[in-house]
Amino acid sequence: MLDRPLPERTETRTNLPTDADAKKTASARSGVLRPVAQFALMALVLAGGWVVMERMAASKPERSPREFTPLVYTVDTMPAARADNRPDIRLYGQVDAGRNVELRTAVSGDVVEIHPDLVAGRRVAKGTVLLRVDAFAYEGALLEARTNLASVRGAIAEIDARLAAEREQLEAADAQLQLGSADLERALSLAGSGALTDKEVDARRLILSQREQASGQRRSNILIAEAQRTQQEANAERLEWKVREAERKLADTALVAPFDGIISEESVETGRSVNANEALVSIYDDTALDVRFTLTNAQYGRMATDADPLIGREVKVSWSVGGTDYTWPALIDRIGARVTAERGGVEVFARIAEADNPVKLRPGAFVSLVVPDRIWPQTFRLPETALRNSDHVFIVVDGKLLRREVRLIAWDGEDAILDGELEDGDIVLVTRLTEATEGVRVREPSAGSPPTAPSPEAETDSDQ
Repeated sequence: MLDRPLPERTETRTNLPTDADAKKTASARSGVLRPVAQFALMALVLAGGWVVMERMAASKPERSPREFTPLVYTVDTMPAARADNRPDIRLYGQVDAGRNVELRTAVSGDVVEIHPDLVAGRRVAKGTVLLRVDAFAYEGALLEARTNLASVRGAIAEIDARLAAEREQLEAADAQLQLGSADLERALSLAGSGALTDKEVDARRLILSQREQASGQRRSNILIAEAQRTQQEANAERLEWKVREAERKLADTALVAPFDGIISEESVETGRSVNANEALVSIYDDTALDVRFTLTNAQYGRMATDADPLIGREVKVSWSVGGTDYTWPALIDRIGARVTAERGGVEVFARIAEADNPVKLRPGAFVSLVVPDRIWPQTFRLPETALRNSDHVFIVVDGKLLRREVRLIAWDGEDAILDGELEDGDIVLVTRLTEATEGVRVREPSAGSPPTAPSPEAETDSDQ
């Protein structure tokens, strides 16, 4: 048989739906119907709930409306009273030494002696010799000055003796001069009668001239001696000053405490060479302490125009030491010479008085002060809680609150000094009540019960 190629087999495919296509179609239909079913179920549930709620509401018994009962707040009050009020200002200040001196040596030399109490913080009495400078050179200067003075005084005594002798001789010369003058007059009388010759008369004239010359010499000697005495008296005065200077320098070799006080600083040791005018010791008087504080311009203006003067006003000083506050009385005695711009006010100084405290104040201590402010006549003093918005308070009239306008004048701790529409005897609300307004009903707590926070209460019982 001959081999022949077989004819190709062709397949004919028709587009018939398969199982996969059927599943896809069913899934699509299910995805569309499920949300519709869920929405229908939800609507059915809501409708059923609404029906049940309506039936329950319709079956609820009706209640009669409760009568409104206003609330009454239990509060604290106090009567208002006009009076002269003086608030206190609380300030801070610093203690200063009102009497402080820096001791300097007036002479130079080596320190040969120091007092054992010459230590910072020790108290020394007035007149205590704190240190001594070697006085050898100053003792010699004093001895020399006294010697020179004694020499001049001796010269003055010699001149006085010579003056006495010259005056005696002058008296004798004057007597001889008078005798010579009388003798010449007699000789001239006799010569006129021819009893004496001209030669004898001339001899008498010569004697009178010699006696006049002797008397004039004595007077010249007296004048010269008196001038010499005046010169020596001037030298004596100069040397007396030299003696006083030497005595003072000798006394200045001892550095003496000028008053009772506390040593604040010292910088000297035995054997040290010091110069004149060198500061060695500082001392302050612990019985003359001042407190320095600053008043604002407003505070100073109020006090300066008050009827009670600022100078002489009493203040109270407190120093906190070891957890305890100690107080001292003080008196304002002066005001600073100029306004302290860097501190924003006026410096005031008060002298601190003695107090029986176990601790002693020291300069530099930081203290608190209570300073009386000016007097505000015919004003009201109320607790801080009574003032609202700094411009009004509430008073109680017939159990209800009424508003009264006021003006805040000053604060005194937790109290306010006020003026305004208040009258004596007005009952003022002092409880911090948030619901406070005109017409709110209030009442005071019963007698004997402790004060409590404001609480609303009904006038009559009400249903819960």
